[in-house]
Amino acid sequence: MADAVRTVLRGAKVFDGSGAPVRTADVCFEGDRIVSVEEGSAEAGAAQRFDLADCCILPGLFQSHFHSGFGHFGSGTQAPMLGLEAPTALLAMLAVHNAGTALDAGVTSLIGSSNPDYLDVNLREAILHGYAEGPRIWAGSHELTASGAQEDGENRSWFMRLGNHGVVWKLDGADAFRRATREELGRGCDVIKVALGPGHGASPAEERCNLTDAELEAVVETAHDRGRFVRAHAPSKRAILASVRIGVDIIDHADRIDAECIDAVVASGAAVCPTGLWNKRFLEFAENWDTASQGPMPIGDGFPETPDETARRIRGVRADYEHSVEMLPELVRAGIPLLAGDDFGTPLLPHGDYVAELETYVKDFGIEASEVLLFATRNPARTMRCGDSLGQVAAGFQADLLVVEGDPSNDIGALRRVRAVIQSGRVVRGAL
Repeated sequence: MADAVRTVLRGAKVFDGSGAPVRTADVCFEGDRIVSVEEGSAEAGAAQRFDLADCCILPGLFQSHFHSGFGHFGSGTQAPMLGLEAPTALLAMLAVHNAGTALDAGVTSLIGSSNPDYLDVNLREAILHGYAEGPRIWAGSHELTASGAQEDGENRSWFMRLGNHGVVWKLDGADAFRRATREELGRGCDVIKVALGPGHGASPAEERCNLTDAELEAVVETAHDRGRFVRAHAPSKRAILASVRIGVDIIDHADRIDAECIDAVVASGAAVCPTGLWNKRFLEFAENWDTASQGPMPIGDGFPETPDETARRIRGVRADYEHSVEMLPELVRAGIPLLAGDDFGTPLLPHGDYVAELETYVKDFGIEASEVLLFATRNPARTMRCGDSLGQVAAGFQADLLVVEGDPSNDIGALRRVRAVIQSGRVVRGAL
């Protein structure tokens, strides 16, 4: 085996992901590990030196709510359920494309959300075998939910008597949820997704849970017993409190979080993935839709509604969004780890538009850019129990690095100006 090449990136600004201010330093890495981060960094014996005085070096980014198979909407195929937009083979090719798009944007780690037919598991294996390029992946499962839940596609397609339910796995009873969790883990999933409560995005949060406590406990106990993770679609206060009471690791959306919920989340140690861009984009679309001239609003739960019902639904989403804008800075102040990631691949959020979510937290939620950068670096690494090797630019850490022109801690839009993406010490996008 050839000796690892020592490389020094000189004179760049460094956002190291520790929470410290940006500083000027040299970053030295050898093989797949960072050797040092300091001025005049261990240049002796360095085979490669690059001057990056006009750049900033960050940890490789995380996308923490990744739907690898999303993006084939509006193709002319009217899918009866989410995840049936195309044959699995085509969705797998789309997943490879989306993984490459993420890498283009400096994303070197993905935490999966729901997807059909174990797309994440197979994508991870394709990358490991060298058949595709992409970030490291914590593979997401199907979306486990109960009969009649908002996510149950058979609510509107029951007469089709479909055997394939796409993204969703519909279950009832603790034993059924336990068995499904075991099967998902056995087939290679790392993160079990449950649709715990209705709402978020196209409809306001409702104060009820799809799963009983016993059903959710069966999922969490089974996943944790095998060292894996559970994430919950939990927009309402009731769903948030159930999540933390039972031990969910990642709470998705949390639209109706309040002071009581914040205290409970802090005590539990759970992370929150707020997915704030989807609500913003939906409202920009929906509040400009004129049912009188354009007909029924095309984004809903599949059931017909009157114009008044549509208007009431949109007002509910607006209220949820404004509540989130008010509360999210409170989560930051409380020390709750927030994670970057959203429903990219849906029609209003194309894959690759990841910086727009981070910009939303800065411009609309009023959170400092340096704090928002932690949503995509240190916080998810710690959530996935790899905070000692990923998510920071520090000696001994994995050499997953993003080099951008400018300083994203002052202008987070600088993340769009990617100069190079380094994964495990190898330049995989751009050039130094």
